[in-house]
Amino acid sequence: MKGSIVAIVTPMLKNGNIDFVAFEKLLGFHADASTDGIVLVGTTGESATLNKSERAEIFAFANSETDIPLMAGVGSSSTADAIELIECALENNIGECLAVTPYYNKPSQIGLELHYKELSKVGANITLYNVPGRTGVDLLPVTIENLLEIEKITGIKEAVDNKHRFLELEKLKDKRHDFKLYSGDDPSFVKFMKFKGDGVISVAANIMPKEIKELSDICLAGDFSKAEKIIKNYQEIFKLLFIEASPSPCKYLLEKMSLLENNLRLPLHPLSVVYREKIYEVFKNI
Repeated sequence: MKGSIVAIVTPMLKNGNIDFVAFEKLLGFHADASTDGIVLVGTTGESATLNKSERAEIFAFANSETDIPLMAGVGSSSTADAIELIECALENNIGECLAVTPYYNKPSQIGLELHYKELSKVGANITLYNVPGRTGVDLLPVTIENLLEIEKITGIKEAVDNKHRFLELEKLKDKRHDFKLYSGDDPSFVKFMKFKGDGVISVAANIMPKEIKELSDICLAGDFSKAEKIIKNYQEIFKLLFIEASPSPCKYLLEKMSLLENNLRLPLHPLSVVYREKIYEVFKNI
């Protein structure tokens, strides 16, 4: 999987149930935009509020409704729970999984390495996901290097915006050319792609899939001068998409686009009124 991969939101009804009618619309929206891949039930998909049976329903539904390549979010603070979620994805014919570093309990680098080694034994391809700002732990390149020899560990989504980190990841890719490097940070996406990046797992692609797809294609073609000019026009909307906890801003805009109802599960909530006019004006002017 390469290119523009959306970390898709999970549409919900007012009573909190999953809105599969809206989900079908979203899948069609991304098919029309030629989105290259979809991550289901990641952070942007409100994974922390969805139970295993709901995830299974989402995996099965998406697998039956779209031909876009799918990746299942399977992250957990518990290795045993993450293994169950990988099994759930495989049972629903999704063989690509995105596993965020275990959060809250702050494992050591040894603990992270052992965690991913266990996940790799289940049978799915595992993409590592490092986002220290959310999890409280940083998966270091030296630890990733120790995992490169495992065939089922196939890539990383990296959300650290740091040139030194990009260089270290590029060196790892030189050691294993099929190891995929995905940006997990829309604002620094173009910078990341200069270091042999394979694409972006994007929040912004929820609301602007054609634009993120175009930008991804330009980067993959190596025209970074053009890409840098384009991404400057998106920096404000990227920032506003996190003005409150994601995916609240995304869901507000998707409702304005008539793609879903603006419902979230607590402790998340619809975007505060004070931010709505600003983000909508910026979005309309993209």
